[in-house]
Amino acid sequence: MDEKQPMIKRRKAWNELGHSHFLTFSTCRRQPYLADDRICEILAERINRACAELNFAVLAYVFMPDHVHLLVHPLEETYSVSKLLQAIKQGPSRIAKNRGWIDTELWEPGGGFDRNIFSPKVRKNTIDYIHLNPVRKELVGESWSYFWSSAKWYHTGEEGVVSCRHFGVLFE
Repeated sequence: MDEKQPMIKRRKAWNELGHSHFLTFSTCRRQPYLADDRICEILAERINRACAELNFAVLAYVFMPDHVHLLVHPLEETYSVSKLLQAIKQGPSRIAKNRGWIDTELWEPGGGFDRNIFSPKVRKNTIDYIHLNPVRKELVGESWSYFWSSAKWYHTGEEGVVSCRHFGVLFE
């Protein structure tokens, strides 16, 4: 009898010109690894570096204790969300394991969730959803007071740990 292999979720990628991408990826077994500021700092650095190297703009982000939400927008016609995710996720996982901060993989296997966003209204609603995550989980009372989020940048203009860019044309 053939033994079935565990099914790994595969992220379906649609790299379409003009689309933003709402990305969600979770920690291994939804462990609260991102409650560790050291891991979040490395993750923020990797996001900044990967987006600069692969020419993506971050429109919004939040690091929750057990998952990440990113809204990114490619700045070139030809792009790969898969390459971006790989560049973001590999570094923090390897560093956290090597330094003994975690004893498993950092990320859940598979690519996570990727939703193409092409409507300005949906893009704005997605940003609101991302920013309200810590409030819904009762981590903070106001979204802009959560450190690992772009909500403060939208609220006050003060840059967070991940560099965000706003393109008026994407919201009109």
